[in-house]
Amino acid sequence: MATELLLSSIPRPASTPPYRSLLPSYAAANPRILKLSAIFLLRNPCHSRDLKQKRIRGQQKRNTALLLHGYRGGVVVEASAEELAVQVSGQEEEEEVARVKFNDGSPISFAPILNGCWTLAGGHGVISEPRILETMELYAAHGLTTFDTADIYGPSEAILGKFRQQWENRKRNQSGGDVHRQMQDLQVFTKFVPNIFRQKFTPKLIEDAVRKSMAALQVQKLDLVQLHWWDYSIPGMVDTAKVLMDLRGKGLITSIGTTNMSTEALALIVDAGVPVVCNQVQFSLLDQRPRELMLKYCKARDIKLLTYGTLVGGLLSDRYSQKKGLFGKYTRPDLNTSSLQMYWRIVKEAGGEEHWHQVLSILAEISGTHGVSIPAVALRWAMQQGPVHPIVGLRNSNHLHENLTALTFSLTPAEMEKIETVLAQSPGPQGDCYEMERGN
Repeated sequence: MATELLLSSIPRPASTPPYRSLLPSYAAANPRILKLSAIFLLRNPCHSRDLKQKRIRGQQKRNTALLLHGYRGGVVVEASAEELAVQVSGQEEEEEVARVKFNDGSPISFAPILNGCWTLAGGHGVISEPRILETMELYAAHGLTTFDTADIYGPSEAILGKFRQQWENRKRNQSGGDVHRQMQDLQVFTKFVPNIFRQKFTPKLIEDAVRKSMAALQVQKLDLVQLHWWDYSIPGMVDTAKVLMDLRGKGLITSIGTTNMSTEALALIVDAGVPVVCNQVQFSLLDQRPRELMLKYCKARDIKLLTYGTLVGGLLSDRYSQKKGLFGKYTRPDLNTSSLQMYWRIVKEAGGEEHWHQVLSILAEISGTHGVSIPAVALRWAMQQGPVHPIVGLRNSNHLHENLTALTFSLTPAEMEKIETVLAQSPGPQGDCYEMERGN
């Protein structure tokens, strides 16, 4: 069944132009994104059945397009029906998002780009649970099935538990004779962040915390638990990691990781025999601290780096790359979320606004060559550094297209060298991972 037929079945006034929707214009030239979106339409008929028609505002787009919204978050294509006239039956397998495995032999495979749920912890405006559940479904339906959370992220674990149950119920009800690809398994990676300033965590307290996360996520076994330790001067970090290893042996945890560990701290845990599969750290074109020591250490041991801040809270985006207005000024960010306030410090440490715009300039040049966005290039650069898998915030569906696009191309050696020339001018941040934030 061609997408053209599906789209043409949607009632519309005879005078309206071909349907278009939410994907940025640069992606219209990306066949894989268009095909992924076409497949998604076929697999999710609710998106076509419940569409509402609304004209796009703006002089250039007026009379040329319609914005289509589905109740689950919107159709994710920008192309006319003719551009989307692709046959997808029997071709779904080649469109699967590639999967990644950990080094501990566990059966879990996860998406190369993760959906971050930090924004559910607060400090990012009002969160609508129905809307975030719709967004989670949209990402998972496109193959981005891996979600990162923590026991300190407010209602995040509980919301993910509810979503997991909804997803599993839909999987069970999915017809075995469906010609489309079966729904994939979800992965939820959580963290254990003990308040070591207030009490000493015994093995029982650690197990209680793990079981609390299991209850919130509505699972019998956690996919991944990542240990965070606020202050290395407080003893117990390695012993706590060993307790998590014991809980893995008891069948409560599948894999063990760490969060914001320095290379030295990570080595202490690994040398103690804990099978660490990943370390979650901040890493971006403006924060290159993992390139000093961490990347080399992790590459040698096949330890994955799950990286947050790779888009610097949205500061590495097309929005800030061009001068606008009568006086030709760059758009300044409104530091209205806790994440942006944190990442603005990184901008200052990296060389300030001048360096930030130099980075944006080279990214804009390269993104134009590939017909992609600046965020897609920033994600691609990070992934080409080694075993790096970015975590991109899931506050809404805005990043879905950029995440998928980042999986469809590679930067050439010449492009990587151009980027390196700009990065070489940055004075910081200095030190190992998270040392600055710890006050070291």
